[in-house]
Amino acid sequence: MAKLIIQPHGRLNDWVADEKSYFTEEGLDYELNVEGSRKNTPRLSAVDLPSPLEDHRFGAYERYAEGHGRKGEGAGDVSCACHWTVNQAAKVEQGIMWGNAYSVCEAAIVVPAESAISEPRDLARTEVAVGYHSGSHYSALQALEVFLPATEIALKFVGSSWSRVDAALARKIPAVNVWGPQLYLLEQHGFRRIVSTTFMMAFMFPRHIAAENIERYMRCLIRAQSDIDLQPEQFKHYFNNEIPQRFRDKVDVRRFGVGERVVPQPYTRAMFEKTQTWMHARNLFDSDEDNGASYEQAVIPV
Repeated sequence: MAKLIIQPHGRLNDWVADEKSYFTEEGLDYELNVEGSRKNTPRLSAVDLPSPLEDHRFGAYERYAEGHGRKGEGAGDVSCACHWTVNQAAKVEQGIMWGNAYSVCEAAIVVPAESAISEPRDLARTEVAVGYHSGSHYSALQALEVFLPATEIALKFVGSSWSRVDAALARKIPAVNVWGPQLYLLEQHGFRRIVSTTFMMAFMFPRHIAAENIERYMRCLIRAQSDIDLQPEQFKHYFNNEIPQRFRDKVDVRRFGVGERVVPQPYTRAMFEKTQTWMHARNLFDSDEDNGASYEQAVIPV
């Protein structure tokens, strides 16, 4: 059986499961795709130019389409992204969504300490940096719709999560939606939370990958979650594996929260269909809600 390539996702679970040999105990022949993790994201060069940032309309959904269930060419056999993107990618049969667990990440729209913005209403017609068809995109809409009409929500698509950190620190954007390590880093640099955008993540794998290996993998992540919940300080150093080198001397990971948390609960048909309706009501994708795979075809197990 082929080796399972695991794509880390900015969380602690994969590293803890590796340290404690949980993957080995489950009988997985595996490899952590460290080189494909976020730590290799290059600096956003556009922050050094005097011109405004341009929209970058390529995100997690497009990477799944490119990799046919992998998060880009050469990425892992099992990976994670926001549940909106994984849901839609599975709907159009780019890959399979795992249905017996999901995760939740801590996220927020933040502004620099010196910003005049103090509450969500102040973000009206103010550009908020997000990643196109990525969790920060959908979660910004979901959170801001509570406070603002759609016509007053202004999103700027600024590439990857670490590119948004580059833009925020360079003061190239007035507000930014970030999660996990990126959120903790900016908070250490004085950025203030304006509104929480915490959201669900989901797991994706290509159609040819054995579902029993994904089940073994998920058991390991859930087992590691208990270790993290009990003694989070023991494992926070693993965040350094997910942080680009250019930020290493600008942050103290010991002060971080625990980041993304794996939840051993099903992603149900009702959740799948409600999410489809929400996305298509906002015309986030060109395809029609009624076209594509059924829940039973898109989500394993059911």
